Amino acid sequence: MSDRTSPIRDGLLFTGNACLAERISRCVLHWPLDITVRDSWTDWKDVPADCRLLLFDRATMPPVELSDGHFRIILSGEGETLVAALEEFLFLREPLSSAVGIEQLLHAKCRQYLKAVASLRESDSAYSFFCDLLDRMLIPTALDVSEGNQHRASRILGISRTTFRSKMKSIAEADRHRETPENEKIV
Repeated sequence: MSDRTSPIRDGLLFTGNACLAERISRCVLHWPLDITVRDSWTDWKDVPADCRLLLFDRATMPPVELSDGHFRIILSGEGETLVAALEEFLFLREPLSSAVGIEQLLHAKCRQYLKAVASLRESDSAYSFFCDLLDRMLIPTALDVSEGNQHRASRILGISRTTFRSKMKSIAEADRHRETPENEKIV
């Protein structure tokens, strides 16, 4: 058995849907995972013993008894449900690089937030929400990494020192605004 953090290198996708196969291929593009597509299912004897990830498209494959007695990760579903299950699985795995991990995390959280606000008739701008959120995380962190040097912090982020200072001021004002109870606000 492989340990939890070792990359899965080989997987099989059973589908008769070429569009789904392409979507799955794009989904695993940045991961250490090579998925072979098969358009038909015959039997478990055709699955290599070292293949640890199996994907079954329930919309195009006949019913399959999913347990064959081997340690395997088996995901099944129809269309986008299968893609979503794979994305969730990949999100839990060790990515090729930290940048891919951050991208996956942001994608998942952005999707979650946008789904939540999509049902609201009136909401704040999701774009400004995420920009403000990133500023609130990046500005203080860059300042910490640069040991308080604003010039170095602005260079790390690739913005001008003036923009950096302006964003610091906006964050400080927003924090003061949040700390002032509603009935104590000065008008």
